[in-house]
Parts: sequence; structure tokens; C-alpha cells
Amino acid sequence: MNFTDRTSLGDMLARRIQQLRGKDAVILCLRESSLLTCLTMASQLRAWVYPLIYAPVYTPDDAHKLLGAFDQDGEFCPLPELTEDNPLAKSEVPSEVAKIVNKQRPAALKSMRTQAAAYGVLLDKHRLDGRQVILAADVLTDPLPILVAQKFLEDVRPKGLTAVAGNATTETANLLRLSAAQTDILDILSGVLPNDSSYFEQADTYTTKQKHTLTRHIAAYWQ
Repeated sequence: MNFTDRTSLGDMLARRIQQLRGKDAVILCLRESSLLTCLTMASQLRAWVYPLIYAPVYTPDDAHKLLGAFDQDGEFCPLPELTEDNPLAKSEVPSEVAKIVNKQRPAALKSMRTQAAAYGVLLDKHRLDGRQVILAADVLTDPLPILVAQKFLEDVRPKGLTAVAGNATTETANLLRLSAAQTDILDILSGVLPNDSSYFEQADTYTTKQKHTLTRHIAAYWQ
């Protein structure tokens, strides 16, 4: 499904969950590329935006295979296939993977501190306690952000969980449905997937820095 731009997608998604307007909800933005969509939703719903900060981990060889990601607390979230042999210990990964993870941890933590600092606010996950939390993204073709969000929410006690997305693959849609009590996805993607930006006719009207500033001051733009 194609959209005019991420602002129009945000308007569409906000209309689907109007029951959360004015409920002091927090939108957990699953991907930074989805930030403008989430900001538009927040404006319509009088909600807050919390960016999900994480750092992917890849093998250091030429294959550059994705292994998982560190969440903002420095916890490693492995892809499910890495722990299939030991389903009762979901956080345990093969020793060779553990070595890669431990070696990349310092650089990953530094990268995430830089990401978080760009927003100019303290990102405390417990701001989500007791609130309606909305997991949101524009296009979801990669399960990693959802897996990180699941790990992130383990220590949080939200009042309720809702998930919305513009486009999602079957895999990510199913994973999203398992993560929330209510899920609304506008379209399920199949076949060869183009670049995410191809689903939007127009590029974002704000720079990354401007979107970070809007995140910090979103209450001033509530409608």
C-alpha cells in the first residue's frame, strides 16, 4: 500500500485508534524512519513519543549476517533462530555468537548513548508504567524492532498495549499481533519488497534534527 507521505499515514493510523485520544498514551516508535508518522499520531491523539533505541549486531565477516540487537539497557536480543536449540533459555546463544556480542557491546553502548542524546531528553522506560502504550511504525519488514520492543517492555507495566503499522510483512504482522492486545495493520506485504521509502510519494518535510526537537516538545503541537 502506498501513501502520500508519512504525515498522512500518521493521520490514518491515529484515526484507527481514536479511543486512545487524550488518554496520556505513549507511542513507542519502533524505527527512527517512522518518527514523523509517530509525531503526527501523537499530535492527533495528544500523546507522547518514546523512540526505541537499539544497536544491531552483525557477524564481522563478509557475510555480515544479522544476529540480533542490543536494547537501550545493553541487553542483547538474539534473533529467534539463534536459540532454537534451547527454547527454555531464550537469552542463551552459542558461544561463538556470545564472543561477537561481547566484543561489539562497548561500541554499541556508545552508539546508543549518542542516539539517545540527540533527542535532548532522558529516556526512562518507566515513563511508560501505568500508561497506554502504542507500538508504531510506518513500514515493518524486519522483525528486529519488534523483538527489541518485546525485550524493552519486559520491565515495564503499561496499562494497555496497542500496535499499529502502515505496511508489514506476514512475519512481522504476526509478531506484532503477539505483542499487543489490539493490532491494526493497514496492509500486508508480499513478494519482492522495495526500499521502504518507495511506499511514500513524498519525502519527509522535516530534517532528522527537527524531528528530534518535535519529539521533545510534542505537547506544544497537540490538537
